[in-house]
Amino acid sequence: MKKKFLACIMVLAIAVAFMPANTFAASKTATMKAYDQVIKSGNTVYCAGAEGLYKVKVKKGKVVSKKVISRAESFGAYSYYSGMKKKGSYIYAQVSTEGTPYYIDRIKTSSGAYTTLASANDQGPIDYAIKGKKIYYKAYDSSTKRVMKLNGKNKKKSSTKPIMKHKKSNAKGYSVIMKEKGDKVVTYLKTPKGKFKLGSHSAW
Repeated sequence: MKKKFLACIMVLAIAVAFMPANTFAASKTATMKAYDQVIKSGNTVYCAGAEGLYKVKVKKGKVVSKKVISRAESFGAYSYYSGMKKKGSYIYAQVSTEGTPYYIDRIKTSSGAYTTLASANDQGPIDYAIKGKKIYYKAYDSSTKRVMKLNGKNKKKSSTKPIMKHKKSNAKGYSVIMKEKGDKVVTYLKTPKGKFKLGSHSAW
């Protein structure tokens, strides 16, 4: 019985020795929740709409002021923001355009000034995840994973894969509605208190 047990241990040890090393290496990932329509921070609501990124002030669920702080339409009529994340005084976002370019932008919430942190052509949207003071990112159709600082500097290859968990909104009852009306696309913010028009943008 003892000999049989030792033989089994030997077989197992040999099998383990010939297994690929990466079988035991834990897969490195950085996971982040991202919001495709709305990020609510206190009484301020950031909305990804037809014109771009709206900064909306609300009081008891009703809109009291609104403005476009960054225009996705500058990339073309069918360009839009999604996959948003607020960190500090910036909104980070995926940008899809009417062509093949895709971007990650960082938008200052106070002024709307933006910086394009990364771009990709013909490789699909760029997934990203913020972890600490770093951004891990990868174009959808690329096998190359990269990492950079929050300001887009010091880009280099990485072994960490970004995973985005997309949600519409971080606030219950808040969402964005876009409707085509003639040659315009109209953006509305829906709150628990109703539906409020934010602006419109040419659909052509």
